[in-house]
Amino acid sequence: MTAVLALTAAAVAGCGSTVSGSARPGEIDVRTLDVGKYSTDPLDMRYEYYPSKMKSTSLAEQRLADHLVNGADIDPQFKYGTGSHGFSSSDGATQTLAKVTAPILDADKMMFGVAVGHSAKQADKNGDTPDGSAFTTVTVMQFPDAAMASKAATELEAADFDVAADVNQRVPMTKYPDAHTHWRPGVASIGSTIAHGSYVVDVYLGASDPDLSTLTALTEKLYDAQLPLLDSLPPLDMMGVLRLPFDADGMLRRTLETQVYFGPDFSDQAVAEPRGFLNRVGDQDFWRGVITDTGMDRFTTTGASYDGISMLFRTRDAQAAERLSAAALERGYSGVADAPAGVPNTKCGETTDQNRSSTVKRFKCMVSYRQYAASVESDQLSDAHQRAAAQYALLANSTW
Repeated sequence: MTAVLALTAAAVAGCGSTVSGSARPGEIDVRTLDVGKYSTDPLDMRYEYYPSKMKSTSLAEQRLADHLVNGADIDPQFKYGTGSHGFSSSDGATQTLAKVTAPILDADKMMFGVAVGHSAKQADKNGDTPDGSAFTTVTVMQFPDAAMASKAATELEAADFDVAADVNQRVPMTKYPDAHTHWRPGVASIGSTIAHGSYVVDVYLGASDPDLSTLTALTEKLYDAQLPLLDSLPPLDMMGVLRLPFDADGMLRRTLETQVYFGPDFSDQAVAEPRGFLNRVGDQDFWRGVITDTGMDRFTTTGASYDGISMLFRTRDAQAAERLSAAALERGYSGVADAPAGVPNTKCGETTDQNRSSTVKRFKCMVSYRQYAASVESDQLSDAHQRAAAQYALLANSTW
């Protein structure tokens, strides 16, 4: 059956530039800030986006990700996310689907997809779901048309079933008779695949006990939540993919980007609405409360996890941005750390996680500017300070 999705993260690398801009009434002169090697120019002054199949498909993945279920949409027990993964090849798809399905995906011309995972218990530092925890892995793919999607759904489930045909059993789904479903008696998991227009939804979920009625009910609840989300997302042909706008809300132009070479990427340079954001975080229950409190409606992430993550949140107003900043530090970075000198509305913290993975940085700084809250991080406090200063200057320089 499908693999359980492991938690993934994004982060940031480095490049240099002079500080541009000028002082505005009531604001500091950002040219005086110590930004080190980091650029304070808005992204659209450093990079001109040209559509290509690879870059535009990444935008299509991000668009699709905003229409995948969060854990609480399925059942209140699923409070935690175990990751989000975008792909446009069979190799990428079979990180969550069975390896034997790769030839089917190629033959049926799978265009792109997104997989997300949820768990009733918090994942460990490696992103693994604890033993005995209920979990879901949901993989949604777009195909060229409904006929191809229907063919693929039938073939994908058949290939997965045949991996252990002597012990697997078909499971009829009364509420969704077009779904192709099977389980292995005595094992607390179930697999199901359904075509929905040009989309295919593949489900692999588990419960604490091998009870078929519980597994079937959870599968139906998942379809109840997921299929209407796809009804609100018109499928794209390749021309539609190429026409997708880059950074339509101007979020990436305001986000600290330290790399020299960059472009749209599901992990390393992405924009999300609240639903897509929640599937990128571990504690979905906590962050859902933050979103409700602050009115956060857009999120960006840039960089690579080995170097530190840059993130930007757009909230309801300046007060909401400050509350989001405080919440982000309280969640795992409540250790005392100095704020950078001269950078307004900026606070820093040191991680309190003694068993953190190598991709979790020691220091995080949160910068608030008008309705935006930004996060930068580093293993060196001085570097985190320079990133925070550069992020503040960038936000000030991006008001036009």
